[in-house]
Amino acid sequence: MPPPEFTIIGAGLAGTSLAWALVRRGRTVRLIDREPPVTSSRIAAGLLTPITGKKLSVSWRWGELRPAAERFYRSVEAETGATFFRPRPILRLFTSESERRQFEGKRATFGELATAIDQPPEHVAMPFGGFAMPTAAQLDVRGYLDASREWFRQRGDYISGPAEPDRRAATEGGPYNRDPVGAALCGGPPTAAGGRHLTLHCTGYPPLPPFDAVRFRPAKGEILAVRVPGLNESRVLNRGGFWVAPTTTPDVYRAGATYSWDELTCEPTAAGRAELEASLREVIRLPFEVIGHDAAVRPIVEGQHPRIGLHPQDSSVGFFNGLSSKGSLTAPFFAEQFAAFLCGAGEIEPEVDVQSIM
Repeated sequence: MPPPEFTIIGAGLAGTSLAWALVRRGRTVRLIDREPPVTSSRIAAGLLTPITGKKLSVSWRWGELRPAAERFYRSVEAETGATFFRPRPILRLFTSESERRQFEGKRATFGELATAIDQPPEHVAMPFGGFAMPTAAQLDVRGYLDASREWFRQRGDYISGPAEPDRRAATEGGPYNRDPVGAALCGGPPTAAGGRHLTLHCTGYPPLPPFDAVRFRPAKGEILAVRVPGLNESRVLNRGGFWVAPTTTPDVYRAGATYSWDELTCEPTAAGRAELEASLREVIRLPFEVIGHDAAVRPIVEGQHPRIGLHPQDSSVGFFNGLSSKGSLTAPFFAEQFAAFLCGAGEIEPEVDVQSIM
């Protein structure tokens, strides 16, 4: 069997979405992942939120990214037979009277993105009020990744292994051949086996060489899994950047997340748990039980937008990374854009070109 046209290193949100986008264009891929027990993708909340931040701003390019994400995930659901994308309203709870006034001053600009809360939730504390975001959604990221992994595995396109490819394979015409492909990209020079090949790095943080020069601003995040009998809330609650999101298990919710720029490990901390529990007590009026605690490092890059593209000195290697905390919203659109570029059918927007931050 000839080697694939693309080897994708890393099967998180970025790598998995890029694999789907390439396969849909009729390309051959090999998806390789070392399967660590915890990654930023696998513990992500998967929230698609239209209005975010302290300034109550509409999410970057929401009008095009939100529909693109739903189309993409629905098509993967159709291929895999799994369900992991759900429209799910988010309730934004004001933290102060000044935040409420800020919202009222902007309300006319939000249109259908923000509506009044018909009835305050019985067990939720919202002394300053809040608003609902009916067009929000949630991706079960772990479910999406697991279903996709199995689909690619059944095709023989998935390998569990180290994230760093064996460079010796390049001299043997193997699947990690790094012959330059030039401007033709998918139509570059053949490998010894008669195929054409690029290696695409989608490994989160830290990046692998030759992309270790990319300017990252990573942040550690911790989240809890909690059991809250009687809450009975199907919407996501958000207060000051802290969120409580339902799961598919009755009475079980996920709550997060912290931000830390110092200790960049995947180890949960007592301080992180204490911060999250304190925030949870400010949001809900019911007792809860902590049943899980995870931590991972968000792959945030300079500019805080996803980055795609080829290495400036080696066009046989590409990069898709920097999904930050909004990867579920941005991954499909930029996976499609990168796939189109790799196949000679589109361009990379300068705002997201990885070469601009190397």
